[in-house]
Amino acid sequence: MRVEDCIVAVERRTAGQNFDLACMLLRHHRAPVFQLWLLNAIPSCVLVWLYSSNSTDSLIPSLLIFLLFCSMFNAQLVAGLGPLVFGESFSPRRSIQRWRKRFWGWAFLTLVIRIGQILAAFLLLFPSLMVTAQSGHMNEVLLLEQSPLKKSFSRLSWLTQAGGYGRNMASLTTLTMFWLALSGGIFVIIDVMVGTLLNYPLFLGRIFSETGNSAAGASSILIDSPEFLTLLQGSLWAGWPLIRIAWFFCYLDQRIRSECWDLQVQFRAEAVRLEGATG
Repeated sequence: MRVEDCIVAVERRTAGQNFDLACMLLRHHRAPVFQLWLLNAIPSCVLVWLYSSNSTDSLIPSLLIFLLFCSMFNAQLVAGLGPLVFGESFSPRRSIQRWRKRFWGWAFLTLVIRIGQILAAFLLLFPSLMVTAQSGHMNEVLLLEQSPLKKSFSRLSWLTQAGGYGRNMASLTTLTMFWLALSGGIFVIIDVMVGTLLNYPLFLGRIFSETGNSAAGASSILIDSPEFLTLLQGSLWAGWPLIRIAWFFCYLDQRIRSECWDLQVQFRAEAVRLEGATG
């Protein structure tokens, strides 16, 4: 991986520009991203269906299942995106191999961060985002920078200095709102289509027919229905690759702003050019 081979223009970007760049990258490299997505989304949805079919009060466990598989997908995706940005090909197999090499360090840091996010989530959504704004680039630091485990948190703190935390928080808020709106739209579209075309209501139709608008009946569907929980799981997964790629570009932007990475790239590229000219 050579810095001078970076295929992305090294410049400061806003959250919207990072999102546009994520759309472009996903369009050109949709096949390997889709393969990684399938490797994680399908087991996640199947496990939620099996668990909710045989248990009650399954809403919280289904969300924990999503967090587990989402964490694995994030790491595998970042392990493939880093080399891709620097001119290498995106191989799902090599991405998984890179992730496995640092699995135990990744597992430890992920567990610590997820516990912090879950505890903060009990104080509503934004405290959880506050934890993520501080530690959300863990995969990039661990898998791309190859930072030692004991220095990972200090490296994450460094990336949030000089206004980095505020930029992370603003980007996270924007991306989270878009993701929730996209997931909600996909959920409603699929729910209405299945209910209309197949006459098999999944959520909205059942809310108004089976429960008689009762709060207890609606609550039962929300926490116990395998159909609802599996559809919810799939809807959350639907737009996640785009959001995670955009967050990866937010990491690149943080490095550019915090470390003058653009100057570093230019100096290294110039050194390679001069070396070739004198050779």
